[in-house]
Amino acid sequence: MKQLLRLGKVAVTLVGLAGSFGVENALATSAFNLSCPEKYIATVTNVEDVESQAAFPKVEVDFQIIQTLKGEKVLSKKIQVVKDGPVKFKSGEIYTLESNDVWLCSATLFSKL
Repeated sequence: MKQLLRLGKVAVTLVGLAGSFGVENALATSAFNLSCPEKYIATVTNVEDVESQAAFPKVEVDFQIIQTLKGEKVLSKKIQVVKDGPVKFKSGEIYTLESNDVWLCSATLFSKL
């Protein structure tokens, strides 16, 4: 009987720990979403090299906004990104963008040329 009580306490403790991890992850996700208040569907209109003092070369990407999904409605947006970064922007492609002012949070290719 004592062994069952001990196992019961362990199970309750594990369930409590698992529940607390789930809540912490949810709060972290919410905080991330709050830091990217703008979301758009946009077409790349121009990509230009930018002279920079940064360690990595950059490009400035011009977007024409098709639809504002979240945040202030604007007609166009310029964002600087690392030239050889994970996303290679090309004129004419359509992306779903999440940003915080001039900082790019995410870019998902919506439609290729």
